[in-house]
Amino acid sequence: MDLAIHLFGTLLGMVQPKLILLNGFAGSGKSTIVKRYIHEHPLALIIEGDELIVNIGQWRKHEVQARELIFELTKSMARTYLASNHDVLLPYLVTDARHVETFEKIAQACDATFHEILLHNNRADAIARLLKRGTWGEADQDPLSDKDTPAIEDLMSKMESEREQRPNTQTIPIKQGDIDHTYQLFIDCLV
Repeated sequence: MDLAIHLFGTLLGMVQPKLILLNGFAGSGKSTIVKRYIHEHPLALIIEGDELIVNIGQWRKHEVQARELIFELTKSMARTYLASNHDVLLPYLVTDARHVETFEKIAQACDATFHEILLHNNRADAIARLLKRGTWGEADQDPLSDKDTPAIEDLMSKMESEREQRPNTQTIPIKQGDIDHTYQLFIDCLV
């Protein structure tokens, strides 16, 4: 029913596109949630930096510059796609709150609604979950091990610090092993 209403509203030009920034630590389930969303929402687009960066030559040797290029590309893709009146989803580990502000401005400029959502897990569980997954997320990365714990903790601290800059973020507590529950809470945030 919701899909029929959305399609009918889109045909009449009444439904605004959504720019959905789904924040969360590496391994929190961001990709799983957004992939389920696009399965249920025709023509919605995921723009995932981890998927894009591996297409840049020698990105690991030039990671700072490559990540800056991916940020610029993501902004451009979001603007272009929102103009087509379709939803854009950004699974994004926010380590700089200014990026969120930029995406919020893009949504406003494109007459799209902006949704900022955090998949939240307590620190110890989030780190354990990432170590269990065994990889940061980009393809062809070396597997994670306990020796990566300081870098993981540093990244988590950075995310937590930036989260404080965005107090109006909608937060979804992750319920381990219950993707249906988490997804429903995600959908509820978009209403």
